[in-house]
Amino acid sequence: MPQALALLPRGRAWGTHEGGPGPETVLYRYWAAVCDVFASLCERLCALRQEFWCATHSETRELWLEEYGLPDLCDPYPDLCAKVRAQGGARCEDLAALVAPLGWAISCADAEDACGAIASCAQTGCSQAAGGPPRNTIIIYVDIDNSPAFVGDLATPPLAGRTMGGSSLACEPDISALRCVIDRVAHAHLEVQYVIIPPPVYILVNDDGDYLETGAGLPILAE
Repeated sequence: MPQALALLPRGRAWGTHEGGPGPETVLYRYWAAVCDVFASLCERLCALRQEFWCATHSETRELWLEEYGLPDLCDPYPDLCAKVRAQGGARCEDLAALVAPLGWAISCADAEDACGAIASCAQTGCSQAAGGPPRNTIIIYVDIDNSPAFVGDLATPPLAGRTMGGSSLACEPDISALRCVIDRVAHAHLEVQYVIIPPPVYILVNDDGDYLETGAGLPILAE
């Protein structure tokens, strides 16, 4: 209040001479009301500043939770501020570091590193018509053998020339738990593709390089 009155023009017409205006004047009461509004506004602005950081927010918690998709039982970071700190970026190393503590071993590449995207760099059976995947694609290679979080079953894929009638074809390992995590942190513009790297399969052969077979005509696998 005194600071506002000190900014008024000086003189008898304003009632600002001889230390005025006094509390009994209309001018004094007017500026007292204005200062009450300004004081409340400044207080709210100062409080709003604290809402820009997770560690100090209090009034906007529902907005924070909605922004970061919480609560979510599948989210690797159920704590709001922990998830805010974890949202580092969409680079491969960011995603690998995110899922490593959860028991998943992954590596990844973007579209420039993908098979078939670079001239003379494609692999047989991997190139795609009209070039590689879109530039917003990230390809995640899941190393099943080094992922303790994977608890599903693995089926040996059929071998060329060894598939028999009635045999069941191998299905991809179930990595839905990993997908659940990645889907919640990958940036919206990214298209995520998964490539499974299964554990190595060792097939016993004889000295001539032919498969050693069981009585049913199936190759013998090393345990």
